[in-house]
Amino acid sequence: MSAMEPHVMVVTLPTQGHLAPLTSLAHFLAASGIPVVLVRSARAHVLLQAASNEAALSVFSAPPFASFPDLVNSTSKATIHIEIVADGLPTDPKQRLERGTILGSFDTIEKGVEELLEKRMVEKQLPKCLILDSFFSNLGQRVAVKFRLPWMAFWAGSASVFSLSYHIPKLLAKGYLPAKEEGAMDREIDFIPGLSPIAVKDLPKGFNVELDPENNPALPLIRNLFENVKQADRILVNSFFELERAVVQSLREAGLHLDMVGPLFMMHSLSSVSNHVTAAASLLPEDTSCLTWLDKQQETSVLYVSFGSIAPMEEHTLVDLAHALEASNVNFLWVIRPDCMSGKASLQQLLPEAFMEGMQDRGCVVPWAPQLAVLGHRSIGAFLTHCGWNSVLESLSHGVPILGFPQDAEQNTNLRFVVKDWKVGLPLFSEKQQKEPCNRRSMCSQAECSIAEIMRGDVGTEARKHALEWRKAAVEACISGSSLLNLQRIANELITGHLA
Repeated sequence: MSAMEPHVMVVTLPTQGHLAPLTSLAHFLAASGIPVVLVRSARAHVLLQAASNEAALSVFSAPPFASFPDLVNSTSKATIHIEIVADGLPTDPKQRLERGTILGSFDTIEKGVEELLEKRMVEKQLPKCLILDSFFSNLGQRVAVKFRLPWMAFWAGSASVFSLSYHIPKLLAKGYLPAKEEGAMDREIDFIPGLSPIAVKDLPKGFNVELDPENNPALPLIRNLFENVKQADRILVNSFFELERAVVQSLREAGLHLDMVGPLFMMHSLSSVSNHVTAAASLLPEDTSCLTWLDKQQETSVLYVSFGSIAPMEEHTLVDLAHALEASNVNFLWVIRPDCMSGKASLQQLLPEAFMEGMQDRGCVVPWAPQLAVLGHRSIGAFLTHCGWNSVLESLSHGVPILGFPQDAEQNTNLRFVVKDWKVGLPLFSEKQQKEPCNRRSMCSQAECSIAEIMRGDVGTEARKHALEWRKAAVEACISGSSLLNLQRIANELITGHLA
């Protein structure tokens, strides 16, 4: 990259769910003719290289978006320059990372990015704009002042969860938080513009709704994040307008400059970017042998089971799920990550006795799967997921119904929208079983029934119909509609240097 060449710097988190969409965004911009500096944390860079056999290059080219002939500068191509900053995180994929450990790495990453900008300022290579994950909003405000740079905040979740987080002060003022009294968790929140009524119990688990504000570290973190995000020149959301129309319009009316730019994985896959570059967004090696296994299965006959890249899964949960899958008589593709092995040397040691041998005719278990290829496969009938936003969005965009088993963060809230608003799935466990302690045999029985319902029941049939409708809307948003138009406008503004 030559001195003074105008470019954009994109800064990602060290986790799969945030890294992948921002990487797709970086490739879109580069394919539009805008040089990009993509900043990765050290852990992410090591895992990406190991997972994809990516050459140890610091610069590579992104081809133009041949699929989109009307895209600005569609005949040009630009480079993506990789920069690496320290994060203080371990690089062993078998080592489970707690959320607190990941959050603790943010200060180290921000310091590295700020030092990188200082170095580039001396070299007269400051970017024309920064695109930062929203969790780096403190950094966004600092560099906006220090380096006089415009910046955009990237929100990796839904606009609906964005709105719930944005309205925490109102939830506190109206006495919905903390929710400690009897019946407080069942109170309905019906005053957030653009959102259908939602119970307090369906607010993100990360809010820690039962804690007093003075003892709840999550609340000041979220409030600070949104105070900074409001100052960004743009807020880019990895969702599409048609899915969350009312809430997006309400947030815009409140003065927030929201641009819906997703599903970004679809923007990436519709471009002429090579498979090598696409694979480089996975932090774990993808076992593509499962695709050959899927080729042998009947249409919509397979339940895909995966709980993302971080969600912790206890050994007893995996064992119970194995019993439910065995009893359901449903074919399945099951991802069990290396860090979920609980110190066991093999799956035979982890799962129930003789499970692997007994299920080999109708089951396939892999450490990590090429999820987009799996969800797009004709044999997939439903997706049993933790309901992380990327997984929900990818499932919707492929027309695949969802069976939800949320674990952490905002996953329970995503499931609520999946079931009640978008009508594309159902929970693995009933509300009663989630509230009351049940014995493991009862839980296994409920899971078995839910699996049968989503795969073969009337609810599953209806959910599949709605999912296919959302798939059509997502494809239109990316090929010729709202998300593509937003990205084209942003690319034009970056090229001209005028963020309207």
